[in-house]
Amino acid sequence: MNFDLTGLKIAIIGGSDPVCEILDILTGPGLRDLDIKVLILADILKNTRGVIHAKSLGIPTTTDYSDVCNLKDLDLILKLKNDEILACILEKINTERVSIIDLDSYRAMSFISFLKTEEEKIRIRKKICDKGICREDIASLFDKFSNRMIEISDKETAFLNTEREDLLEMEKELSQIIQGSMIPTFIINNEHILTHWNRACEELTGYDAYELVGTDRQWVPFRSAKRPTMADVVVGQMSQKDVGKYYGTSWRKSKIVKEAYEAEEFFPHLGKNGKWIFFTAAPIKSPDGKIIGAIETLRDQTEDKKAQQEIDLQDQELFKLHEKYKKSEEKYRSLFNNNPNPIFIIDYQSLEILDINHRVENDYGFSKLELLGRPFLEVGDSDDETIYEGLKGLQTGEAILFTKKRHYKNPKEAFFVNMKVVNARYSHRDVLIASTTDITESVEKETQLIQAGKLATLGTMAAGMAHEINQPLNVIQICADLILKMVRKGVAIPDDELVVMAKDIIDNVARASGVIKHVRDFARQSDRDLKKMNLNDPINDVFKVLGHQLTVHAVIVVLELDPDLPEIRAEHNRLEQVFINLVTNAIDAMDEKAEKTEGSVEKKLCIKTFVKANEVIASVSDTGMGMSEAVKSKIFEPFFTTKETGKGTGLGTSISFGIIKDYGGSIDIKSVEGEGTNFTIKFPRIE
Repeated sequence: MNFDLTGLKIAIIGGSDPVCEILDILTGPGLRDLDIKVLILADILKNTRGVIHAKSLGIPTTTDYSDVCNLKDLDLILKLKNDEILACILEKINTERVSIIDLDSYRAMSFISFLKTEEEKIRIRKKICDKGICREDIASLFDKFSNRMIEISDKETAFLNTEREDLLEMEKELSQIIQGSMIPTFIINNEHILTHWNRACEELTGYDAYELVGTDRQWVPFRSAKRPTMADVVVGQMSQKDVGKYYGTSWRKSKIVKEAYEAEEFFPHLGKNGKWIFFTAAPIKSPDGKIIGAIETLRDQTEDKKAQQEIDLQDQELFKLHEKYKKSEEKYRSLFNNNPNPIFIIDYQSLEILDINHRVENDYGFSKLELLGRPFLEVGDSDDETIYEGLKGLQTGEAILFTKKRHYKNPKEAFFVNMKVVNARYSHRDVLIASTTDITESVEKETQLIQAGKLATLGTMAAGMAHEINQPLNVIQICADLILKMVRKGVAIPDDELVVMAKDIIDNVARASGVIKHVRDFARQSDRDLKKMNLNDPINDVFKVLGHQLTVHAVIVVLELDPDLPEIRAEHNRLEQVFINLVTNAIDAMDEKAEKTEGSVEKKLCIKTFVKANEVIASVSDTGMGMSEAVKSKIFEPFFTTKETGKGTGLGTSISFGIIKDYGGSIDIKSVEGEGTNFTIKFPRIE
């Protein structure tokens, strides 16, 4: 942070604690010669310490942020508040003429340090210009200034160390993914001793981890007598004949994960009435390829089986509904009201609700009287154009399925549904019959899987993040050591050199702080909240976290991003995850080619964005190993990977495919073995 304060006209937004100290310095005697003017302090809260202090200094205050935009000859806005409304208001500011500094807790500390440094410099200049000053006085002034700079450096270094500890804690949390996973999971070692039994496993089986971990009794929740679990089968490397003795024909080798097994079986000892469980087990190997344990995941299929039966029955009954109506109104009404899923009867022309069954009242929390005559689109996101266009395009007898749509209960509580709609006749009029199925739990599990993939991505980027943070720390350390060394030797350092070192320290602190903030933003779990956005933004952010890896791997990056891209509707955080996955896969493919090729190999990554017709397109190409047709056909399957054991989960590309599909997009692959691969991602543009 380094700029000329002379003659600045300043507005301050926010009355939090740092404001008092900032006001005292800006209006105090130390900076009086710079002719700084604080024009206004804006905060919607009238009695904060900053507002009260500003009034005592004779500085105008306001509770209307728009007053800041109406100021003439304004040079600088200091923003110490993060109200959501501020972003909209400050868009009116001409940033070519007016600078805006966003002061979070750390930047506020840096700004105060900068002001105090400026005060000290002015005071020292005045004394140095005094004709009566002697060399000893100059040396004393220099020592005080140097000590002040060291004190600032120490404070900022301490702050960075705290942030670094936070990052290490984040890496620690990464190791707890299994324990926090919503998927029931347990792990055994190569001696068949249970080492992990997560909370989801406890909920599914009714057995707590402390009862089983450390023993070989992992079979107890499932069997009445001791028998190998599928994880034991993997660790014991049983022959297919031996596996058949225990699992009959219900097991099979996994088509996705090598050396893994899967099966589906009914366990009468689980729950009150037994449960259908689909379970998979895969080996855990050491770097030298030895099996050191196995991981087994469980999925309760009981409700899915029941739900599928209900859905099949519902579809059959809905199809026959119109023909049977004339024969038996009473039978229709009973079937309609007792259907396990909510059903809406909707007028085809106006899309108003004509009738609902009892399940709608139970699941949505509205009475029948509240919903009749109400527009059906208001039950969900009323601005979802895909639903409106889909309903209006239905012809008689046709059906359409909408997936992962947000609906709202009373009061405004969001949940997700799959919605099937058919066009039919009802009471001699054209209607739409809409049936919804609550899939909130499955959407949440999918979101958690995306989050787990994101955290795993952070793990692979740990070295790059450490490099990005260590570089500014090294600069700060060098500057501090140099100042301390010169002070101890009693050697005078010119003012301009001190200013350069101070600027280096402040700039590098800001750089490190920015890296940490971006990592935190990327790591946090985001809700499904589609917004208008520019596709170039998540692509540019990829290089904030992967820049070091690209340099280390000697990859040439070519960016050709269209500056005038139309907006799309998506989520920045998740699209960044998609492009990070594509870039890291490209690096791996080019490294693999370099290892298998004699002589030097050019590693080139090219990312382009452009518009074609009604689509916004991103192209990601590399000069790596390329893919065969067999690999291309499986690349989007979960857990499919061509990487060596332990170097890939097989989830990244599958997760990316799901994210792109959620936003109405598509992804195409062109690849030639030995030459490279090109991924083309298309999204519908927003007019």
